[in-house]
Amino acid sequence: MAAFPPEWWPPNRQCHRTVSPEYACEGEKTERYYFETLFDLLKKARALTKTSCVFAPHQHTNPTGVLADLIAFQDDAKRTYKDYDHRWIVIDRDEERCGGGGHTLQDFNDAISRAASKKPKVEVAWSNPSFEIWYLLHFQYQNTAIERDQVNTCLSRALMTIYEKNDQTMYSRLQPKLIDAIRNAKRLHDEAKEAGTLPAATNPGTRVYELVNMLLSLQTPLQQAETLQLTEIDQKPA
Repeated sequence: MAAFPPEWWPPNRQCHRTVSPEYACEGEKTERYYFETLFDLLKKARALTKTSCVFAPHQHTNPTGVLADLIAFQDDAKRTYKDYDHRWIVIDRDEERCGGGGHTLQDFNDAISRAASKKPKVEVAWSNPSFEIWYLLHFQYQNTAIERDQVNTCLSRALMTIYEKNDQTMYSRLQPKLIDAIRNAKRLHDEAKEAGTLPAATNPGTRVYELVNMLLSLQTPLQQAETLQLTEIDQKPA
């Protein structure tokens, strides 16, 4: 895996000790499959231990509910979210649709504000309009507003096959373009921040790149090389 520039490293980068991240995701499959693959690679490369990284049980699909899932979680050792080094929720803007589905603007905004007010703070890897915008940014810089269905259409075109939300191979398939995705997502985020645009109005945009970059920066250079080798093995046909 290519080394990431120092300016992309989180300020509390810690490569030489075990860290314990906790996560809660809005999606039951898409986001979880993506991050589970990354977690498995990091564990194989010894950047994470087998028990140091956990998902809070999936009970809700709305942003404030996802935050509640993370806050309510307690592991077998009686650790709560406060005992983990990193705490993240992964949510989408997912505007309400006429035929049903989606969630309110207030719910999305409340999740972000409540997460920021927690002590310790819970980070929010939000995406607008959907998590799939993170996937699309692996292939192109998208800076014009786009609907979630359009994102999936563009993604299918880029993948040259119909995109399936339950595809468990997405991390491995996209990994060769990961640095492009981080660069594109960071550019979008920086432009929105400079303009003072709030997350709910930042379409397209995502903070998933910060979560991914944080996880990858936990590795030493040797571990980064091992992760790349393991990804290449996973990509080889059986």
